[in-house]
Amino acid sequence: MCADGGPARHFAFRRETNMPLIRPRVPAAWRQVLMLVVVIAGLLVGTTPHARAATAQDTSVAFRVQATTEGETLLVSGSAPQLGAWDPAKAVPLGTTASSSPQWTGSVQLPVGITVQYKYIKRSPAGTVTWESTPNRTLTVSPDAPINDDRWNVIPVAATFHATATTTWGQNIYVTGNLPDLGTWDPAKALPLTTGSTTYPLWSGVHQLPPSTTVQYKYLRKNPDGTVTWENGDNRTVVTPPTGTLTLNDTWR
Repeated sequence: MCADGGPARHFAFRRETNMPLIRPRVPAAWRQVLMLVVVIAGLLVGTTPHARAATAQDTSVAFRVQATTEGETLLVSGSAPQLGAWDPAKAVPLGTTASSSPQWTGSVQLPVGITVQYKYIKRSPAGTVTWESTPNRTLTVSPDAPINDDRWNVIPVAATFHATATTTWGQNIYVTGNLPDLGTWDPAKALPLTTGSTTYPLWSGVHQLPPSTTVQYKYLRKNPDGTVTWENGDNRTVVTPPTGTLTLNDTWR
């Protein structure tokens, strides 16, 4: 009953389910603009992460230097921030052992593709720093770059080894010799050569050798099981030039 004494009134609301939905009309020109914005956004989302990942790719770069010391420690410093940006206090320390001395080694992560200048320094127990007196060394970082094999205060000669040698599947060709730079006749420390589908059976590699030095060397095959086959004949001999480069063209014997 209502407040005025009359009968209660009931109000029913009916939902119209068949009423058409009214959508605002977008002009054709605006629709084209919106579609273009969506396409551009999709391209940005799809490509930006890949570009960022490639820029951030790092690889481990190994340094090895022959240096006699009298209580000093060896470090490597260079132009990259990872090498201390030429600040001796931020240089990367190298290490050695009683069995490996006077060889000092270390590694650092560097971005792939950059070119870096570097030098070695000696630091005495009192903190005195001695830099190499030779010009800056230079390297370009790549994932498959060989170890940087150096000698204190000596600018090496870049020796290119070319060896024509046939192999079976899984075999690889290496070079070793009488110098620590070539592994001192130890097959486990021999330096690898590489080949390709368009260059086989020519195997090649560039390795650093000391200048004005008589070098003896030989090639060897390494099998997948680790066994080694040496080439026949006497040791090969070459004298490296005082500066510059050296190219050796040999055939397996």
